[in-house]
Amino acid sequence: MQKNKSILSWLVISVCFLIFISSVIFFVQNKGNETTENLNVTLTDIGFDTPITLNCSCSQADFAKYTKIIRKTFKENNKRFDQYHAYKNMNNLYTLNHEAYNHPIQMDETFIDCLKLAMQMQSENSQFDISQGALLNLWHEARENTQIPPSDDKIQEALNHIDLDKIQISGHEVSYLDPKLSIDLGAIAKGYTAQLAKEALNKAGLTNGYINAGGNVVLLGEKEDGTNWKIGIQSPDASDALVQYSTKKATCLVTSGDYQRYFTYKNKKYSHIIDPKTGYPANYVRSVTVITKDSGKADALSTTLFCMSVEDGKKYLSTLDYDVQAIWIVDKDSDVSSDLETKDYKIITTDKIKNRVTLVD
Repeated sequence: MQKNKSILSWLVISVCFLIFISSVIFFVQNKGNETTENLNVTLTDIGFDTPITLNCSCSQADFAKYTKIIRKTFKENNKRFDQYHAYKNMNNLYTLNHEAYNHPIQMDETFIDCLKLAMQMQSENSQFDISQGALLNLWHEARENTQIPPSDDKIQEALNHIDLDKIQISGHEVSYLDPKLSIDLGAIAKGYTAQLAKEALNKAGLTNGYINAGGNVVLLGEKEDGTNWKIGIQSPDASDALVQYSTKKATCLVTSGDYQRYFTYKNKKYSHIIDPKTGYPANYVRSVTVITKDSGKADALSTTLFCMSVEDGKKYLSTLDYDVQAIWIVDKDSDVSSDLETKDYKIITTDKIKNRVTLVD
């Protein structure tokens, strides 16, 4: 009798063990056989006044994880760098611009990191200027509401309150030395955020695909099939791509153009990119695309170059100690030598990428 009980116990244990092993094998096999697909999502509710697209090849489960990272990163930074709205439990750019003259404002690590990068980019070339918030507010009001350019008197007054030295950082505290100083991070915040998203996605295991944040394109890795990425650059007067840039390596491309946000008054176009030297919209080129590894720097540099002639822009890029390439589009009647031409435009590139830029058929 005792022997039969021992045999029965052994059988029960054996069956349980077999079930356990089968379950493990089933789990491993199914995990390994998760279908990899080319997946795409465009999010329109995560800020920065632009759709944000993620495209990559992975399983549905991983895609949900990666999409969550994109959503979280952009939504948080949209609040952090918002200069028009305050938020509970957060000192953001709105807080800074309204209170930093009265007393130092404690800002979080991410904000300070972006602010320091912006100040570094401005110290290298003052055509990128985050201290021109008062001036940009005049043009924002004109573009969004009145559709009439601000008066020259107002512009000259705003120019008096542009001064990087009036921004003080001590640890995580920021203060202003001018009551009318206002910071605007619109020319770097989106690129900086896209870079953070790239780094978070790479850390989570995604090394293919791209992010497109309204003209800020971030390649997350090389293409899985080994072919080159081909990124279109928009025509200034149409929605179609005018030229395309081909590359194998993961990089970032950011375009600044006079067609992105503007208003027309008495048959004259006024774009949203303001030359901090003159106080008026820059009109050197129709668009400029910057190509470099860091999306935040690319964002700042595209604005910098848009406020310079092509010749001066090339000279400036040659002084940088990291690799930056650029593609300029100007009107056909512009007095500048071109690398490519269409019936309406001239296209100029930095020397290193001449063979990677082609017209779109």
